Amino acid sequence: MVLIAVGIVGCYLWLLLLPIVAWKKMQVSSSEGYRRKISVIVPFRNEEANLTRLVESLKAQTHSSFEVLFINDHSTDDSLKTLNRLLEKKEPFSFGIISLEETQGKKAALASGIAQASGEIIVTTDADCWFNENWLTAMTSSFSNPQTQMITGPVVLEGASFFQKLQRVEFGAILASSAALIGLDKPTMANGANLAYRKSVFDEVEGFLGIEQTPSGDDELLMMKFAKKYPKGVVFAKSAEAVVYTLAHSNWADFVQQRKRWASKWKVGMRWSTIFSALFVYLVQMAFVGLLYFTILGEISFSLFAGLWLAKMVLESQLIANYFNDLKQPYSFLHFVLLQTFYPFYVLYVGFASNFGRFQWKERSFKI
Repeated sequence: MVLIAVGIVGCYLWLLLLPIVAWKKMQVSSSEGYRRKISVIVPFRNEEANLTRLVESLKAQTHSSFEVLFINDHSTDDSLKTLNRLLEKKEPFSFGIISLEETQGKKAALASGIAQASGEIIVTTDADCWFNENWLTAMTSSFSNPQTQMITGPVVLEGASFFQKLQRVEFGAILASSAALIGLDKPTMANGANLAYRKSVFDEVEGFLGIEQTPSGDDELLMMKFAKKYPKGVVFAKSAEAVVYTLAHSNWADFVQQRKRWASKWKVGMRWSTIFSALFVYLVQMAFVGLLYFTILGEISFSLFAGLWLAKMVLESQLIANYFNDLKQPYSFLHFVLLQTFYPFYVLYVGFASNFGRFQWKERSFKI
């Protein structure tokens, strides 16, 4: 068992070099922008507290031609009233507000907005997000290349609490790895808070048809449909201007619900690449916990365990630091070190919990 655990960890350390090198080789996105009309789709449900910051970010955009379609997914608070108040003056962009009636959910909201969009490029974000004035320009610049069909963008978590800062580092690691894999033409993950694609290709792959089984997956599962049709058509916007910000969860319960929701979309389609990646990450954490146990029992030397742990920290920190530095975002090595102390136990717990029960999202309950 000790040799198996050491072998798994050794394999993981070697594989970590791939995303580190791939990220370094990725070119910074052009700042020229895409000059044709863009349609920004923003689904929202009970986002009264967040809409002001979102609308102010949209008003500040420097892109010359875009519209914004806000899709109300049966909000029960004053979101609709707040949005109408924020948009009552003449805005620098055209906009529309659509309220779902016979359908519900994020995919239904997006599909409704896309159906009415007049732009050739669709850009999606969430109502609890904000960004700088050059976001649209940075997020769409790669569409000047006709081979580009979809662009995934960086999302950075914000928050002042200790728990939120830990999430910032952990989520940065996830996006750094997924961005690097996109650079290797092996896309595995996208985030609907910062995503852009050609409307014509969305129609070509029949939109969300075939991935309706889960309420989530409007990003990653759609990306896989794009990648299947156009294997080299998905790119990552490596640009500090393309960053979208959103608040990290303030409590553990909401955080676990989010992870359960993510797990629900990984099961749709049963893609072997996703299954293998998830299982491998799980095995690596089990291996480290096992090596710690063997070290305590005295079956392996402390120096061996410490050496493997240090190598893991150095390589992972390098990947995350490169990601944050290239996006001109602050990076806390202290929070990274603290995260390392319990990360294996967190992965094992969430990996187990994500296969049972239900999860809550937007005040709705769904079966895993």
